[in-house]
Amino acid sequence: MVKTIVVLGGGAAGVKVIRGLVAKLDPTIHRLILITSRPEYVNLIGAIRLLVDPTTPHSNVFFPYTRLFGDFPGHIVQGTATSIEETKSEVGKIASRGWSDSFEALRELGEEERPMAGCGGIIALSTGAKVEYDVIILVTGSAWEGMIAFPNDPQGYIKHVDTWRKRIRDAQDILIVGGGPVGIETAGEIKDVYPSKGVTILQGDRLLLNDVYPDKFRRDIQRRLERRGVEIILNDAVSGNPSTEKPIKTREGKELTCDLLITARGSGANTQYLKFLKPNVLTDRGYIKIMSTLEILYHPGMFALGDIVDWPEVKQLAKISMGHADVVVNNVVQYLNGEKMTHSYQGSRDFMAISNGRNGGSSFVGLWWGFVFGNRFTRWIKSRTLLVEQVRETLGLPE
Repeated sequence: MVKTIVVLGGGAAGVKVIRGLVAKLDPTIHRLILITSRPEYVNLIGAIRLLVDPTTPHSNVFFPYTRLFGDFPGHIVQGTATSIEETKSEVGKIASRGWSDSFEALRELGEEERPMAGCGGIIALSTGAKVEYDVIILVTGSAWEGMIAFPNDPQGYIKHVDTWRKRIRDAQDILIVGGGPVGIETAGEIKDVYPSKGVTILQGDRLLLNDVYPDKFRRDIQRRLERRGVEIILNDAVSGNPSTEKPIKTREGKELTCDLLITARGSGANTQYLKFLKPNVLTDRGYIKIMSTLEILYHPGMFALGDIVDWPEVKQLAKISMGHADVVVNNVVQYLNGEKMTHSYQGSRDFMAISNGRNGGSSFVGLWWGFVFGNRFTRWIKSRTLLVEQVRETLGLPE
């Protein structure tokens, strides 16, 4: 019998998993499907530069999926998941064994103690279509807001790019709400193209980024931005997306004037399609409860990785290639073969490179006591091209 494996999400994690699976699956007994909201891959790492710089080609951000499966006869279905319904009957057995509130303990159980393998399910899409699966891998990523929240259709995201380019070009004083990686890189890209524009970052924490990172890294980024004329306001915030027609009042009572406000607050998990799945797998913040095999708690045959999983580590793109993807690919193959899943995710070292325009930035490598690198390293590893060559290689596209 042919078994259907569905990868839900066509971003960086989904592409990495697909490329791993096509090297291990047998097309005579395995059917591989990618469900993606957009017809093209979006290189979010390069998106901010595209939205700011009118000379950046769209081809640096939007890539075809035409060679993603290589020679494997895979299928692409365009649509957004609205719900997932399991067709297996083992769900009730889990609750009866008293595991409903103890997922930390379940993460440590051996294969012989875990629920029996399920019988798959059905994914309902926004298009009205339904896709059946035997194994599903959830890689739907973050739910973004503001300028990097691209529409799903090509005409829509081309218009989105044009709209933001005009807004930034026409503004003189720009307020960026949020001092995480998106806000920081937005400021750097604007200063590259429009060095005379006023740019302010409003950050609700005591430093840029968050307390996961060492202060020396956070302060290094702030110094580099301030050298370019970016104003940094710390320990303050604004709610929502207020109008710029009058001064914006902050949480601490400051009044800030600007003619363009860009929201760059932290993103949440894009997992709303799981809210009806029982037993519940979502935390209060919408992240998916998983075991160390990256199989979803209570739901055999369902796996998750990337930004959507509830795991005690900072959300970073590097985590996918440095651990998540290999664990899922190998465990899915073992699951399909009826074997014990032997691959366990134990976390990986932190790595973060933050661009400050094309020619600089700051990077943190979490080895030993932690290393901070400046412009030369960050330009080499990220800022210069924003990983366009690596994206093309991952997608199987020619150089």
